[in-house]
Amino acid sequence: MRAPALATLTALLGLPWLGVAAQGPGATPAEVYEGWRQYSVHCARCHGQDVLGNPVTANLLESAAPGGPMATEEAFKAVVLEGRPAQGMPGFAELMTAEKIDAVWKYVRGRAHGEIPAGRPKAPVG
Repeated sequence: MRAPALATLTALLGLPWLGVAAQGPGATPAEVYEGWRQYSVHCARCHGQDVLGNPVTANLLESAAPGGPMATEEAFKAVVLEGRPAQGMPGFAELMTAEKIDAVWKYVRGRAHGEIPAGRPKAPVG
């Protein structure tokens, strides 16, 4: 498939990371893989490994899914930056760069939309 056609297809399907070069069969795009890494470090202990949720904190599979309270990139990033202190969630503005938060958004969004399966993604080559 030609690059412009792939870009159009990924935009229509809402798969923002599909057109990013994964550098190898089955490899995850570098930014999505970094999002998984950052999620594992900063988010998984409360929100569950592989974004599977738990009974104590927000289930991000539901929150970031279409129609969820954090279904938009802006809403997700606002909560990550500011936190929800009344519910015990700290803000990460001083702990994570904008690039890391963007990568986490792409990973969580991909999981919530069923585009990324549970488990450790295959690392990009290179």
